[in-house]
Amino acid sequence: MKKLKLLFLLGFMAAAVPASGEMLTMGQYLDLVAENNSELKTVQANIDAVKGKLAEIERVYSYFLSAGMSYIDDQSGRPFAVNSTTMRRTSVFSTDVNVSRQFETGTQLSLGLQSSYEDYNFKNTPNYDVNDIAPFIRLEQSLLKNWNGENTKAGMAQARANANSILYLLEYKKQGILLNAKLSYWNLSYARTVIDFRRSSLDRTKKILEWNQRRFSLDLAERSDLLQSQAAFKMRELNLKLAYESEVKSSRDFNRLINVSDPRVNYDVEAFITAGKNFEKDKKLEKKGTRADVLSAMEDVITAMQAQLLSERVMGSDLVFTGQFVLNGVNRDFSKASSDLAELNKPTYSVGLRYTVPLDFSLRKTINKGYESAKIAAEKALENAKLQESSDWLQLVDNWNNAKARYALTIEIRDIQQKRNEEEQSLLRKGRSTTYLVLQSEQDLDDTYLSMLQNILELMGICEQAEAFYGRE
Repeated sequence: MKKLKLLFLLGFMAAAVPASGEMLTMGQYLDLVAENNSELKTVQANIDAVKGKLAEIERVYSYFLSAGMSYIDDQSGRPFAVNSTTMRRTSVFSTDVNVSRQFETGTQLSLGLQSSYEDYNFKNTPNYDVNDIAPFIRLEQSLLKNWNGENTKAGMAQARANANSILYLLEYKKQGILLNAKLSYWNLSYARTVIDFRRSSLDRTKKILEWNQRRFSLDLAERSDLLQSQAAFKMRELNLKLAYESEVKSSRDFNRLINVSDPRVNYDVEAFITAGKNFEKDKKLEKKGTRADVLSAMEDVITAMQAQLLSERVMGSDLVFTGQFVLNGVNRDFSKASSDLAELNKPTYSVGLRYTVPLDFSLRKTINKGYESAKIAAEKALENAKLQESSDWLQLVDNWNNAKARYALTIEIRDIQQKRNEEEQSLLRKGRSTTYLVLQSEQDLDDTYLSMLQNILELMGICEQAEAFYGRE
């Protein structure tokens, strides 16, 4: 009896011993998934692309260099205001180089250098050339739409929130892929554990069959006992075959995630039964953060609000102030010109105001109503996302507590069935029990152990799901 008990326990503990091959830990498997899984690589590439767009939003405050040139050839023969003579021809070649930037106040500021070469050809007076280099400062400030940069900030906030929403959805998809990878890893470990257990069960049933065969050959047992033993042995052969089929499916799922077409997995994986011992302790689920799809919905609300604000500002009236200071006369040549021209050699100041107001009042009202509806839709979608997340978390906690309770019961039932099996084995050897009762106790013990393994797999799946979607602050 003690020998049978020892054989049973050794057979079950064989589930914790990996098959021959290179050990592949969970972390190493996830690295392979990240390296080879096309779907995950696509998601990661999209994440990197959106992050690049987030950085692009800040370019609105970057410095920009611009340069331009122009050439004018005027042969209109118009009068020249200085000496009332008539020009035959005017040629002007000018360049403009400046560095500009928009500040957070909404001010557009440019610092640059203007230069020109002017060739004047007169009808009755000598010709002359003018070389002019003039530094300048130019600014533009909206006094209504973009006062203190509010318009720019609203546009940036909208773009940033939209990008963050996409990022959260991509992260949510990435979390789902990695969760599937973890579950595939544990499913393969579970399938191999079941195979080892089915082998142990087959070995134990074979010993009962051989024992009944000897007894039947000595006319110490009925034929029905032999037939029951044979049927039980065949049933366990069938169960072992089904376990192998299940392992093939798990292996395909395992390999598919690392872009391998081979139906076999040529790696050992972490022992399922060893990892399952963690759930015998007071392990609890912990919600550390908000699920990524809810965070995305939050960003959608911000996007809608900023889009509405931006629309109101863009379609509204505006008053723009402009100012410019040009330092003339840095390098002029009036050697052939009259003395009157030299008096033009002074700095230039200019200021201006420009007011604009759209006249499509009815269209603006319709557009504003559309943005308001979009904002309401985003807010309602957020409410639904929060409600769904709360419901999913509560269900996850319920599933966890229920699985923990079932797991505790299967441990107790396993111990009872173990003692019952030992007792039936003892009674059978004393001739006080039947083969049927012994085989039934074997079947009940098998069912209990498999139920315990299934509960462990369920607990591991719930734990991985909670860590994937709620484990980040």
